[in-house]
Amino acid sequence: MTTLNAASPVHLQIQTIFGVRSQLDSSLFFSDEHTVIYPAGNQFILANVETKGQRIFRCSELEHIDCIIVHSNAAIVAVVASGMNADKQNTIISFYDLHTTLGKRKRMFELRDGPMTITSMAFSHDAKYLAILECGNREYTLSLWLWQKSRLAASVKLSQVEGVTVLSQVLFHPNDNNLLSIIGRRYCRFIRHLDGNLRIQSSSAKLDQYDFISHAWYDSSRFIAGTSNGHVCVLFNGDVQTEIDVIENRDRPITTIPRTISTNSSLGKSIGRSGFNTSQQENLDTSRVTGEEVTSISIVNKGFFCLIGGKRLCLFSKIADSWDFAKTREYIVPSSEIGAARSSTISSSIQSQNSNDKQPLNNNHSMWKVVVSPKEEHVLVLTSKQQIYSVSDMTRDQSAESIEPFPLELIFNAFHQSSIRGLDIAVQKPFFISSGDDHTIRLWNYETNTIEQMKLYNEPVYAITMHPSGHQIVVAFASKVALMNVLIDGFATVKEYPIHAAHQVKFSNGGHLFAVIDANIIQIISPVYLKVIHRFNHGQTVRQILWTKNDLALYSQSSNYFVTWNLQNQKKIFELKPSYRLDGGFVADREDKIVYLASDDGLIRAFNYGQLNHEVKLPQDDKPSCLQIFPSNEALICGTQRGSIYIIKTPLTKASTSIFHYLAHSAKITQIVVAFHEALIISSCEDGILMLWETHVKSSTKSEDWTPVVLHNKARFIHLSQTIEALQNEEQELKRNQEYRLHQIETTYVADLQRRTDMSLNERQHHENIIERQLIEKEKEQRDFEAKYADLKEKFENERQRIEEEDRENIGRELQKEGDLIRLAQKIMEDNESRLKATMEASENEIRDIAEYFTGKIRETENELVALRKKSRLAIDSNEIEKKNLEADVDDEQLKIKLEFENERRRLIETNAKLQKEFKETHEYQVHILNLKQAEQETSAQTVKKRIQDNVLRVQGMSEEISSLKNEINERKQTINEKLDRISDLELKNQELEKFQYVLNYKIEELTRLIQPREQEIERMRNQLLEMASEREKKETELSRNRFHNVEQKRTLHAVNTQVEYEHQKRKEYDNALRRIKNDILAHFADVSDPKSVKNAVAHLYEKHVQNDNVKSIYTTADISGAVSEEIQAQDRQRLFLERTTSDLKRKLNSDLHATKANRMRIMNENALLLQELNNLRQELKVVRGRIQDYEVAKKTFDERSVHSIDALVQTLNADAGNYVVRHRDSELIKEVQKNQQEILHLRQHLSRVQAGYSPLSTNTNVNDDTANISILKLV
Repeated sequence: MTTLNAASPVHLQIQTIFGVRSQLDSSLFFSDEHTVIYPAGNQFILANVETKGQRIFRCSELEHIDCIIVHSNAAIVAVVASGMNADKQNTIISFYDLHTTLGKRKRMFELRDGPMTITSMAFSHDAKYLAILECGNREYTLSLWLWQKSRLAASVKLSQVEGVTVLSQVLFHPNDNNLLSIIGRRYCRFIRHLDGNLRIQSSSAKLDQYDFISHAWYDSSRFIAGTSNGHVCVLFNGDVQTEIDVIENRDRPITTIPRTISTNSSLGKSIGRSGFNTSQQENLDTSRVTGEEVTSISIVNKGFFCLIGGKRLCLFSKIADSWDFAKTREYIVPSSEIGAARSSTISSSIQSQNSNDKQPLNNNHSMWKVVVSPKEEHVLVLTSKQQIYSVSDMTRDQSAESIEPFPLELIFNAFHQSSIRGLDIAVQKPFFISSGDDHTIRLWNYETNTIEQMKLYNEPVYAITMHPSGHQIVVAFASKVALMNVLIDGFATVKEYPIHAAHQVKFSNGGHLFAVIDANIIQIISPVYLKVIHRFNHGQTVRQILWTKNDLALYSQSSNYFVTWNLQNQKKIFELKPSYRLDGGFVADREDKIVYLASDDGLIRAFNYGQLNHEVKLPQDDKPSCLQIFPSNEALICGTQRGSIYIIKTPLTKASTSIFHYLAHSAKITQIVVAFHEALIISSCEDGILMLWETHVKSSTKSEDWTPVVLHNKARFIHLSQTIEALQNEEQELKRNQEYRLHQIETTYVADLQRRTDMSLNERQHHENIIERQLIEKEKEQRDFEAKYADLKEKFENERQRIEEEDRENIGRELQKEGDLIRLAQKIMEDNESRLKATMEASENEIRDIAEYFTGKIRETENELVALRKKSRLAIDSNEIEKKNLEADVDDEQLKIKLEFENERRRLIETNAKLQKEFKETHEYQVHILNLKQAEQETSAQTVKKRIQDNVLRVQGMSEEISSLKNEINERKQTINEKLDRISDLELKNQELEKFQYVLNYKIEELTRLIQPREQEIERMRNQLLEMASEREKKETELSRNRFHNVEQKRTLHAVNTQVEYEHQKRKEYDNALRRIKNDILAHFADVSDPKSVKNAVAHLYEKHVQNDNVKSIYTTADISGAVSEEIQAQDRQRLFLERTTSDLKRKLNSDLHATKANRMRIMNENALLLQELNNLRQELKVVRGRIQDYEVAKKTFDERSVHSIDALVQTLNADAGNYVVRHRDSELIKEVQKNQQEILHLRQHLSRVQAGYSPLSTNTNVNDDTANISILKLV
């Protein structure tokens, strides 16, 4: 930062940079295992590839940079800059520290004056020396510097005398800092540093056909070099030991000297040409750029990476015990940077576009350099479109060869690939949006430093603006202006306006309007009503527009015209037409009182209500490109053409104005935006780089309360993605289960294989018989066809010759007749024309004579009339009547003459018309005769043509028939060939199936031998389970029968109880009746002395008791008391009998219920034990199936080991049987089987004790477990 005055109102500090500096093909290096360094603008970025964090330091030399080089172990970066001093052409090298004090300059020295270009630079392994290869005046100079002392250790010139034409790269030996290797066209030498001199070691190697452009040391004795024609050579002591052709499908091989050549088309890891600047070499031949050159080589463990033509990155792995290399991986740059981005927040809407919506700038997307981290955990690639990609599969097995190329992945965000035109920031969300010449729109989050959304279009994007809420954007394309909604997964178009090439759009501060520049027209559009509200005619092409803070006015600026518009009355408030050009932009203060205008002369002028107040000029003759102001009115922000940012304190005064200079970009700054809280500034440039600046302003009010709601709920989408992931896992589990079931089903269908094999053999035999018959028929039909074809051909030739002769004769005769008729018609036409011409000439002469005659007559008459008029003029007073008579006579004579002339003229016209009519009739008659003759000739010609056409059609039909017969023959040949191929394929498959059948039979026999005893045990247990089920059914039948009997007994008991109750009721009635009778007798017969009262009492008792139906049966016998006592005794006896019977039935029922319950519990216990045993058997079956799978794996192993014979199979099985794992598993299975047998024996003993009626042994089975009972019942 350069400060021109001390007091700074705003302090800027770079927070994040998005992008890589362009036009530097070797600007990516690793400073440690996880940190990569690269330039962006006038800054160096140290980015962590794991955490994506950035550390940034400024470098003033980057403004004039030529090349850079980094030593990762010493953490030193060397920057080469030229032309920093305007007075002389000098080259300066600066060294910066990357670890202890980040960005501290440790050393700087000047190389020399003069037009020299640095071709290559290299550090020694201990960072003691720095080798520089320079080119100037068609000569190369190699210099060795002790850079820590800024001292030249040694130098040597390499000219054409030593065979030098074009040199490419210099490198130090990986272990010896006094040995250097240098390569070029037909040149490869070692240079030794001894006693302060550089000595070129001689070499006898013949390198006339090699054009080396890159190399890297593989070990201490060999290095790998790449050529311009797509070859990689392994050189030992300067001689080519192995040559690898990395270009696949080369048309013709390159003739080389006899040596070991690898034919594998492979590539590897590349080390960039450190500080290599080929475009500045004076003697670089353009023929070296062939698209096949190996531009970069990097060494990895047991292999190397290399770049081929900038389009492919290939990995070569070393073949054991040789110096040949084989290609194991190939990587390419993906066609779309969206597909390569690993961030899940980037929009994938590009997938839904049409297939012709391709990346417009990816046609020339090439890789410049590949770098490898010191421990080879990361491999990064720098491309020509300012993107950094990574190789994502470094942890995989690199030995397996892959055919399809792997796409590279973006390690950081997807940066802009070219100039950024549009930039805007939201108010209610931490978003800002950018657009550029790469046809993309990118929505960034400046809190997380990530891309939220990105979309690619197939037409240029000129400008963009964002609604303050962050929910809408307006995009200006080449053919339209689109209003879009910002969704959670893309941009949705709301309305499109047919405005072409609008170079700026701008939302108002309230967001209720937006302005669009349409050439010299400014259109004000409402995003609510989706229609144009106002139109203003600026008069010139508008370059920039700006809203006032209250959105009631609008500023517009062209090259030399500035206007302030009032939106209410649509009139101009203020206009300015300066003599200078307004190319640097403008900005207004918070109160819209002062407007700051920047011009192309480097001045920034302040206008207060249209009056010029003050002006300030930028230092160093820098020209402004854009202006911005802090909302607090504390400072102006000015972006310049050189990429610098100036902070200018406001208001401008006549005294010296405080100006603060910041090194920012390396190209013209296109846009600068300030966040509403003034804590963030974003700048963009033509180099495609975005810089986020953190500000320190006292009045800044940063708010972290962002709007939590977007158009869609993001949390719902996150939960949905988690649900989808869970469902995918469940799907994978179901797929594994399905695969296991399919594997089981596959074993079931093995038996069907033999049947199908037999069917295929029978079908093959059948097809062979059919083919033989078809061959015989084909030969017979071929002979018949050839005979018929020969006859038809002969007939056709004869007929064709005859028709041609007849046609020639007829055509000759017709042509002769036609010539005679044409000559006759011409003669008649000539005669008629001559007659007509003569008649017309005669009529014309006659008319001419008559006209002359009458003209003379009229002239004479006129003369006489003149004379008479003279005479009459003399006697006009005396004789008026005579004058009138004479005038009447003259008029009559004139009329008579005119009538005669008209009659004669009419007669001549009629005569002429009659002659024309006769000539026309004669001519039409002759033409009619000629037409009839011509029609006859055409009819005959059509007949001839029809016959010729019929013959041609007949010939074509015969040709088509011949071609169809040939096609049929070809089809039959093809069918026969296909059947023969099918037969051969079936034979091969049959042989493979026979081999596989033998192995499977052996395995099936082994498995059958192992499974058979278990199947027998399962069958025995199944039979036992069936017997127990039948016994349970019998018990249930008996239990149901007992239940039915108990129901009958209960019904009988109920009837007996009812009868007893009835008898008890009757007895109670009898007792009551006797009690009433006794009471009545006692009451009425108390006094028996009165006979009358006794009589009345007897009558009353008779009436009361004898006539009553309820007690009528009591008096049926003479002895009432005796009958009642006998009936009561009988009832008592019956009641006692029934009670005893009922108690016996209840006791029997209880005993039956207890027995049934005991039987049921015993069956349930037995079923539980059988279920447990069945589960054990299932586990054993599962183990057996596992062994089947193991045998399947063993089968694959046999196939991999090429085991096809019985002896090899037995040896392999014996080898696997001696394996510890197999023996351990077999011992476990044996123990489990013994345990199961003991359990079965215990269950049998338990079952026998239960059947014998003894108390069962104590078991762990819970008889009251309803769930187990239900399971057992279901199983039974």
